Amino acid sequence: MRGRTTGPVFLQLSRGALVSPFMRNAAIALSLLFVAASAFADRDVSRSVSVKAPRGKVQRVFVDIPAGELHIRNSSDNSLIVDGVIRRNCDDSSSRARAQAIVDDTSIEVIVEGNEATIRRKLGTKAHSWSAENLTSFDLRVDLPKGVDVEVGTRFGEVRIEGTFGNVEADLRAGELEFRSPRAAVGELSASCTVGEVRTDLGDRIVDREGLFPGRTYFVNATGAKTRVKLHVTAGEVRVKLAQ
Repeated sequence: MRGRTTGPVFLQLSRGALVSPFMRNAAIALSLLFVAASAFADRDVSRSVSVKAPRGKVQRVFVDIPAGELHIRNSSDNSLIVDGVIRRNCDDSSSRARAQAIVDDTSIEVIVEGNEATIRRKLGTKAHSWSAENLTSFDLRVDLPKGVDVEVGTRFGEVRIEGTFGNVEADLRAGELEFRSPRAAVGELSASCTVGEVRTDLGDRIVDREGLFPGRTYFVNATGAKTRVKLHVTAGEVRVKLAQ
């Protein structure tokens, strides 16, 4: 039977669902942001990006993208692959040309040095202002070989990690962090947040923590691989699913 642990403060909705005040307010805020984003979507300028590098001797990958939406998964071959969109909002038609020039001068590169690889932004001369560096968004799919260690340098945004990896570490200041992996591929798991929600499906039970300082879910799989997964969000949500 699946166990369930919940935090102490909840609101009862008409359908019987349990929702905390924090998550209710967060949902309202996200809905408003979505409406605003939809209203201004036609002001975006963007460009596609695609880069591929052979794995070689790489055993560890650092994804150095400060903010954005990342989907990290296993590649179908033994390569490091990044595909996605670089996007920027422009306030009016007069700024559209400048915004497009910044986006066109921004790209992604994969740097391989020995057994480590870094996936990072590559900024041209037109993309070296504070605005260019901080107000340009990235929506990327990162495909990595099975078994490599992964460290995510993203601080703001949405990060989804899905697959079989070695050691995994991610620490967001604000946003959503999701991790999915076979249970057998994880030896030790630590999932936490400072403000928000931590939901961990460990395969045989679900642990929910929510609110201010909800704590940490710590799990050791004695029969799993000798890997460590450390996930933290300062403000936001952490979701974990370990499949049996």
